[in-house]
Amino acid sequence: MRCPRAVPLVALLAGPPRAFAADVPAPVPVVTSETSAQFYDLRSPTGETVLTRRRVTSTLGLSLQDLAGVPSTPHDPQLSFHARLRYDADYGQNAHELDPAQRNSVVPGLSYDGVDLLYGYLEGRRFLRGWVGFKLGRQYVVDGLGWWSFDGALVRITSPVFVAAEAYAGFEVRGGLPLSSSRFEADGVWRGNRTAFDPALYPSFQPSSPAPAMGVALESTGLSWLHARVGYRRVINTGPATVAPFAGGKTTYDAARISQERFGASAEVLASDQAALKTRVNYDLYAARVTSIQGGLDLFLATRASLGLDYEYYRPFFDADSIWNFFMTQSWHDLGLRASFDASDRVSFASRVFGRLFGEDTWDGGGDLSVRYRRGDASVGVRGSGSTGWAGTRAGTDVVAERVLETRYVFSARGSLWRWEDSLRPDRAATSVGYVAGIGYRFARGSQAMAEWEHNMNRLVGHRFRLLFWLAVAVLP
Repeated sequence: MRCPRAVPLVALLAGPPRAFAADVPAPVPVVTSETSAQFYDLRSPTGETVLTRRRVTSTLGLSLQDLAGVPSTPHDPQLSFHARLRYDADYGQNAHELDPAQRNSVVPGLSYDGVDLLYGYLEGRRFLRGWVGFKLGRQYVVDGLGWWSFDGALVRITSPVFVAAEAYAGFEVRGGLPLSSSRFEADGVWRGNRTAFDPALYPSFQPSSPAPAMGVALESTGLSWLHARVGYRRVINTGPATVAPFAGGKTTYDAARISQERFGASAEVLASDQAALKTRVNYDLYAARVTSIQGGLDLFLATRASLGLDYEYYRPFFDADSIWNFFMTQSWHDLGLRASFDASDRVSFASRVFGRLFGEDTWDGGGDLSVRYRRGDASVGVRGSGSTGWAGTRAGTDVVAERVLETRYVFSARGSLWRWEDSLRPDRAATSVGYVAGIGYRFARGSQAMAEWEHNMNRLVGHRFRLLFWLAVAVLP
């Protein structure tokens, strides 16, 4: 494939002239697809259908490497493209749940189907003698501030002195906008597409509008014993917001305003071959408080054993438009101890115990233990778990098994037995029994079809059945 425009652009950004072939080989695409279908009804103990679900979820991924030609050395510039699209539909919904004219039954934000672009960006690496990298399009930022998604541009400058700087700008991905999901926007505001909605209907359901955003970060690079990052992010709300919806009339405010403004820092330190330390802290500038602190210590006691200690503090934070900012929020503290041990190449153990404090005097705690046995293409796992405290008591066990025959035929099974009790609602105590049986076929590398039958039963809901189909397809070079 002849690329008369892309090659000179790469040569210009790369610095001194380099030898390029007249004909650049066409990049080999990697295409992946995963599809699942679920068919089930939720019914009351009397047999009445409460919800009907006919869900189909499918993702389609595309990756193109070496768009500007195959680099001759590991230090040469590289250009690539990555994208993943998702289709998530529920054909079991009723028409009156989707019609804004049905004021008593419509569910704002609900739709028969939803298509969203998880990511789709052009990425460049090692330009201008290895100093500059960039991404253009829909992308994720994963750092001490958590997972976040935006449409725009990110530029990364990597220096030879173990420090890299990032700057990005664009628009936050929000639900209700084309090809978008609300998954990574701040909590506390109910937003979506209000097309065809009466202005007086559900005034708390806010119309989605573009949200300009920007951020900067500094990160350590090239150090085997340290990875540290500090970052700052600011998102702006635009469009109308309903103010005082219950004060006789509806008032809106539509000037640009802060949605979130946060600072975060994280670090991972490899103290030795036997110990690693990690920590993270987030500070909300709008709320003027620390919203989360995390810390952990990992000890590698031997080749097959490890021990870990984790602590987390969290206090909820919300979009600045949210009414929840006017109410007191309580924090929680979580302390956990975990351990893993591989007794042999076939048998492994893992366990965790934890204690959690809500507010000042509400607590719960518990733990779990799991054992896994592997032999060839077969595996069996057993997991027991239990917790008790202010939320009640829950305990149970799961047994999972899988066997692959002739490298293609997959058989799986799972059985579960659980008991839960709540002292505030003793009438809701129950014991639940369930099982899952599945059969699949691996028809190519990275490609598999699977069908599963699930049956759960307890005295509160009677019997519940679910049928699932899975299909994963990969077109690999």
